[in-house]
Amino acid sequence: MHKRNNNNKVIIILCLLAVVVSLSIGFSVFSNNLIIKQGATVTPDPSDFKVLFSSSENSVVEGNPSISWHYGSGTGAVAKIDNTDPTHPKITGLKATFKSSGSYVQYKFYVINQGSYDAYLKKIEFGTKKCTAKEGTSKELVNQACNSIQLLINVSTGDISTSDIGLTTTYTNHLLKKGEHSTVYIMIKYLTDAALADGDFDVEFGDLTLTYSSVD
Repeated sequence: MHKRNNNNKVIIILCLLAVVVSLSIGFSVFSNNLIIKQGATVTPDPSDFKVLFSSSENSVVEGNPSISWHYGSGTGAVAKIDNTDPTHPKITGLKATFKSSGSYVQYKFYVINQGSYDAYLKKIEFGTKKCTAKEGTSKELVNQACNSIQLLINVSTGDISTSDIGLTTTYTNHLLKKGEHSTVYIMIKYLTDAALADGDFDVEFGDLTLTYSSVD
């Protein structure tokens, strides 16, 4: 009788152990499932990220940026908007003809965030500067004057405004919220008190590109 009781106790203990093991396995699976769910990621559709240049501030119009000439005399070439890559909109055809120092040509256009996400300006790049003497103008003097030609860029978003000179400039904390726009000014400037050429000359810059990202 005593042996039978012992056998019963052993069976009960084994059953309890089996139940504990089963519950442990169940909790383990549930925990793993939670970890998998909590670790899930959402990949946004790249086509929902659109930051585009425009000649209008109200809607995207791929016309030409407006041109204005300031001081002295000269002309500005017609630049063009290129939105082929919506994360790297660019302006092509930046060119001016100068006759005197202290003058500059200014292009004005807009950058519009038409995407589903906020966008951050990360980088501004523009191509190499090239100066070319007109007929009757000294190439040597033009080369000297070329050192005094600068490209200035001003991009404003709300109360944020930057103005920089350089081939490549990087940025942080420059937010363009979805549905909003920034005004962009580009100036090709012949600095005052600069070396003077003895006639007219052309100045052109390679494409200007603004790079935007969904994260700062």
